[in-house]
Amino acid sequence: MSSNLQEINADRRAQLAGQSGIPGLFKNPRLLRLALITTLGALCYGYEQGAYSQVLVMDAFTSDPRFARIANDASYKGWSVSTLALGGWIGALSNGYFCDVLSRRWTLFLGSIICLLGTGLTTGARNAAMMFVGRFFIGWAVGGLSVAVPLYNSEISPPELRGTVVSIQQWAIVTGICISFWVGYGTNFISETNSASWRVCLALQGVPALALAFLSFTLPYTPRWLMGQGRAEEGLKVLAWLRNLPEDSEIVQLEFMEIQAQAIFEAETTAERFPKLVGGGVWTQFKLQVARFGELFTTIYMFRRTAVACLIQFFQQMSGIDAIVYYAPTIFQSLGLPGRTVSLLAAGVIGVVFVISTIPAIALIDRVGRRPLLIFGGVGMATMLILIAALTATYQPEWNKPAAAWATATFIWLYVAFFGMSWGPASWTVISEVFPLSTRAHGVALAGSANWMTNFIVSEIVPVQLKNITYGTYLFFLMFMLMGIAYTIWILPETFGKSLEEMDLAFGAAGEGHRDMQRMERILASLQNGGDEKKLSRSVDIKDSPKMEA
Repeated sequence: MSSNLQEINADRRAQLAGQSGIPGLFKNPRLLRLALITTLGALCYGYEQGAYSQVLVMDAFTSDPRFARIANDASYKGWSVSTLALGGWIGALSNGYFCDVLSRRWTLFLGSIICLLGTGLTTGARNAAMMFVGRFFIGWAVGGLSVAVPLYNSEISPPELRGTVVSIQQWAIVTGICISFWVGYGTNFISETNSASWRVCLALQGVPALALAFLSFTLPYTPRWLMGQGRAEEGLKVLAWLRNLPEDSEIVQLEFMEIQAQAIFEAETTAERFPKLVGGGVWTQFKLQVARFGELFTTIYMFRRTAVACLIQFFQQMSGIDAIVYYAPTIFQSLGLPGRTVSLLAAGVIGVVFVISTIPAIALIDRVGRRPLLIFGGVGMATMLILIAALTATYQPEWNKPAAAWATATFIWLYVAFFGMSWGPASWTVISEVFPLSTRAHGVALAGSANWMTNFIVSEIVPVQLKNITYGTYLFFLMFMLMGIAYTIWILPETFGKSLEEMDLAFGAAGEGHRDMQRMERILASLQNGGDEKKLSRSVDIKDSPKMEA
């Protein structure tokens, strides 16, 4: 059987779809409000990235003997920075479990609480150990939030707005970076000896975390998570509320049927693959969650999804962007810009560039697609890395020509701009789109953990690279950026304009994919005819249902 029914439904839904991009989002204030609440988690992530880089060059911190090793030992400094990423890796992986068991909504609340704990530890740190532990907890929190936020936003959004809504996460990250850079610049003037200058900078991260904790109580569950829990009627009500349309409107019914069919499909396949892990207790459910991580590698077409998602996160980090974010003041100091205040100010411009450059991506990602943005941005970033490396190799270490130093700073700002309009938002959008319902939380978690593990490696090696190979650091990241461009051109499929339930079509229908589409055709046909699947989905827990015959 062909996938005609899926395609017919998708075409009809596309005909009924509303306006895409930012104008379409503003026509749905409910969706906009929810996206702004959830992305407070991304604001926490961005703020911590920028704040600690400012602290590392503040006189009040570097002159404190309790933190002298962090300030003066390049390797130890790298460990203090990378501890955040190590926590992020654990947080991202664990959220594959928590997002399914606790729900996407309550996982956001949990992340905010852990972030508040880490903020308290770093703000009140009396020694390096407290700073390390606090940064680990913050990493755990923001790593988990980096998974939960795009997962939640992708599942509440219609296809024509999904890229825009998920991209708001990246805008929140860079807004957090921007705020932290300028807060750090301002608190630097408090005192050159009083620790309040850096403690206030770190403490303010608790503001968005606290706001997210309270506002999590106003968030609805996602329709797809409700369907996976067998709460179909509630899922329909939430879906209609999100779309601001009656429950019986054609477009709501089409989307609801797609979600319903996907949930039944996943229930059938889970019962087939893990019959001993369906309907058990807490320990059995835990083993099922672990088994679903294994599912990401058990078939060719699932492995392709996993590889695509993990690679895009790997190349995003190996572009070198977090090397710039984490060590911006240090890098600007190395250019010979006069005084630490100037280096902090120059780093602050990065935050402004980030925020401005991300706006075009939000406007364009649901108009031109993901791949064109990634290719364009990758080429621009690669060009800037070449220019930065060339100038650094020519004028270091004296930088006796201020014009060359400021030209290099300008190229760094342009590099950040190209990232902000491409790899930043697009990579998180892609990983939220490519996985099916039963493994979506686990797939996004694994891809997010790939980002964090690569982040850990980058933040650990960069201080040593800047010290020992100087301009070679930029050539190192250039090599991976070129590989990322090649990956986008020849491997990455375009996910633009497809519903989450259509994503099988983007990854081909050969082998198991073809059998899955046959199964989906049967389920859709039965739902349209008011068959057994529809009755089952409204009366029992879908996740515990047995395999149903046509």
